[in-house]
Amino acid sequence: MNKKNKGIMFTVFICLLTAVSVSCGAKDASGLSLLLEEQEHQAGAGETDEFAVPVQEDVKTAYVYICGEVVYPGVYEVDGDSRICDVLLLAGGFTGEADENSVNLAETVHDGMQVVIPSYAETKKEKERLERKEAGALNINTASAAQLCSLPGIGESRAEAIVAYREEHGDFQSPEELMKVSGIKEGMYDKIKDRIYTE
Repeated sequence: MNKKNKGIMFTVFICLLTAVSVSCGAKDASGLSLLLEEQEHQAGAGETDEFAVPVQEDVKTAYVYICGEVVYPGVYEVDGDSRICDVLLLAGGFTGEADENSVNLAETVHDGMQVVIPSYAETKKEKERLERKEAGALNINTASAAQLCSLPGIGESRAEAIVAYREEHGDFQSPEELMKVSGIKEGMYDKIKDRIYTE
């Protein structure tokens, strides 16, 4: 091989060696760059977690009006997940007349809720009204004159008197108020009291 060919071969070898070196260096540099970026990201995430302020959920409240047979009726502010029994404690508990079994004390409250604690007398009266209604009794606030005539001792004139009283004074507040109608006394009321009700 002459000197000219040796020179060419030497030049090609040097070029190849340089290309390989540059290529490896680029790969190393690229890998180093990615490594540095990952470390910076982890460091940044660590700082964020370290100095982050924990987010606290708002504690919702509810305003509940409790009335009826409680010691201190009124509006009470309680946590949104409170129960009626919690509100009852704030209201001083039941009175001596309260029907303690009339309300579900385990029920969860909600904002704007009204809780009415009835008395034993009110519960009894409501139970009797429902029993009469289920037995087919007449609602004297809505019954027509013809329907009222089906009651013992109530003829056409008395039925019309009941309707006229209702129109003048408004709905009957209780069955006993029927005795205020002209011509209806206690004796007649006793005959029909189990067959009438009001709402």
